[in-house]
Amino acid sequence: MKPDMLIGHVMTAMVSIASTLGIVLWTQPVGLPTGIVTIDATEAVLAFIKSGGRDMPDADYETEALKYQADLEAAIETFARDHSVIVVNAAAVLAGAPDITDRVSAEALAKASDHGVQP
Repeated sequence: MKPDMLIGHVMTAMVSIASTLGIVLWTQPVGLPTGIVTIDATEAVLAFIKSGGRDMPDADYETEALKYQADLEAAIETFARDHSVIVVNAAAVLAGAPDITDRVSAEALAKASDHGVQP
């Protein structure tokens, strides 16, 4: 094959690849998750217990624990939406995904203190 023909084929391939990449990037759906982060559910629950939640009467503890769980779920959903990520249980991931347990637990505990729990 002559060098001129080879260069022509290479250039055609490069233009084709660049065009395909451009079309894929231009037509991809907007707002889809772009990454994965993890949360350690056990550590998130322990954060509530360690914050002093267990020092209250059982009836109050159950009520506040349910409020904390709702606040934690809301914090996780907000984080996922704001950062365009998928949040999975840390036990299901071998390695490589950032952990957001401390961040969402702290946010849920802050809301718990708004409910009257003294973390």
